[in-house]
Amino acid sequence: MTRVVLGRKEKSMIGFRWTGDEPSDLNDIGLAEELGATWEGDELVTYDVESLAWQMEHMSDDYMIDND
Repeated sequence: MTRVVLGRKEKSMIGFRWTGDEPSDLNDIGLAEELGATWEGDELVTYDVESLAWQMEHMSDDYMIDND
């Protein structure tokens, strides 16, 4: 598997920047972590960007929570 850096922590007012290698709909660090991305030092990385992208794509599928 290939290591893909999704974002980096920065010492600035922004604090974090995406690298451009993340799936186009990914805009939440917490969601990236839920989908398997991990912090390695100051870098948010994934070793399976294809799976992460697939999960992002299918999160928009119609899904209703069963409250029963």
